[in-house]
Amino acid sequence: MLLVASYIVSSFSPERLWLPVFLGLAYPYLLWLNVAFIGFWLFFRWKYAIIPILSIAVGINTHGKYLQFRPLAELSNQQGLKVLSFNVHHFYSYLENADSSLNVIEFIALQNADIICLQETKLQRTGELNPIKLKEQFPGINHCQLAHQSKWNGPVTFSKYPILNMGEMRFEGSGNMVMFTDILIKSDTIRVYNCHLQSFGIKTEEYSVIDSLGFEDYKIEEMKLLGRKMRDAYIKRASQVDELSAHIRQCPYPVIVCGDFNDTPLSYTYKEVSVGLVDAFVESGNGVSNTYRGDLPSYRIDYIFYSRYFEGFNYQRHKVEYSDHMPISATLRLRGNNIDL
Repeated sequence: MLLVASYIVSSFSPERLWLPVFLGLAYPYLLWLNVAFIGFWLFFRWKYAIIPILSIAVGINTHGKYLQFRPLAELSNQQGLKVLSFNVHHFYSYLENADSSLNVIEFIALQNADIICLQETKLQRTGELNPIKLKEQFPGINHCQLAHQSKWNGPVTFSKYPILNMGEMRFEGSGNMVMFTDILIKSDTIRVYNCHLQSFGIKTEEYSVIDSLGFEDYKIEEMKLLGRKMRDAYIKRASQVDELSAHIRQCPYPVIVCGDFNDTPLSYTYKEVSVGLVDAFVESGNGVSNTYRGDLPSYRIDYIFYSRYFEGFNYQRHKVEYSDHMPISATLRLRGNNIDL
């Protein structure tokens, strides 16, 4: 019953009903528990196995958002527009004794992407992390646009193609934001949304209460605080994604929407932003593709979506440990057209 209920939680905005969102977080565990029940009942009372089988079958359209079985041979040599999205976490390393900023810069340069969307960058005016200096280190990148989330932090979009226009979406009571850029590719204009939606704002040490559950008064209070932070983030994010999805629907150009959404595929955030768009992982990904390396939510929370004007190839989650997020990329071409962008 809980598994089936988790399939529909994305239909409810946390602004109106926030408690069911936790079922979305529990979905992967509920799924594998039902898989285990199939084995259990086949061994003891085989007729009962129909219950978990049906429970899993009902969500057949949901499972592909989390897991894709696609042969690696399908990684093609298709040429097109390569898009890379990466929350670089201020270039702080998650590897011991590693020079993170140099590692990240070298990794991005090796990808040779046409459009690069970075979140949580350092917007230094001087030094190697200055966006203008960064641009010079990425092959073919001639244009960039940035926005300040704070004095020294914000998203940056790099492009091999001219940037015609840019805009910002700032959210009341939040340090998170969305930046969009209109890019001219040959004779076509596309809009690229570089998104960083509401974070949970939970400190690393606060997650320890999950690992040491108990009924002491101080642990109960810590759990309540953790729950309130998560509730508030879900509510803020719901408002932000409503604004973002409305903006996308009004856009006169084909869109690419990517970044750190801080929410899972079974969420109101994912459902709203993906309306009318294609998820690069669903179209050309393989495996599970969890992108967040922290404690919660340790699932796929970074995405590349795009208009059906495009078709996608070679979605990849790059297993590098230079940030608390893993970078993702995909190659796009005009749908049903053999001509490269």
